[in-house]
Amino acid sequence: YLAFAIGKLRARNVEPITFSELFCADAYYSFIARRLGVDECYAYDNDRDGHLEEAKFIQHLLSETNVHLKAQDVFDISSEAKTSIVMNAGGLYHVSDPLSVLDKSYEICKSYLILQSVVSLVNEDENYFETPAPGWDWGCRFSHAFLRKQIAKRGYRIIDKERNILEGNLRPEDRGSSYFFLSRE
Repeated sequence: YLAFAIGKLRARNVEPITFSELFCADAYYSFIARRLGVDECYAYDNDRDGHLEEAKFIQHLLSETNVHLKAQDVFDISSEAKTSIVMNAGGLYHVSDPLSVLDKSYEICKSYLILQSVVSLVNEDENYFETPAPGWDWGCRFSHAFLRKQIAKRGYRIIDKERNILEGNLRPEDRGSSYFFLSRE
């Protein structure tokens, strides 16, 4: 989806192309975005787990000056900090209020929003939402249908959506993965 979004922006001669990665951890997708030709990247993480140190090390190894690492909570990002593309890969299921995070992600995106989230394979009901996540004392779980319904309810335009199974996760509550490619245009 990232390469597709960049290609669509290039086809329209959008300059500069900017990118925000929410819940970035080691800023993996920001570094990939730069390699795919994005001009400026902003990688946000609250850094509760200390992953930004690894991102800084990678940044140093790559001599990368156009990936800006931000130790910042998603809700502290200014609504003025809009970028062409926003990616929220793995952030929704880490919080108790994923819909607020979904809305914030959409708010700061100018053109395209890429979402990925763990979803439950136990319950496929469009109203299934549970917090904290089953078996955990944090986060949440919801179904693919719940996320699709919430996106549609907000009028966000879905360009594409996919699902897969996370083979490395043993519990069915943690094995589903949903992907959405959304457009503001």
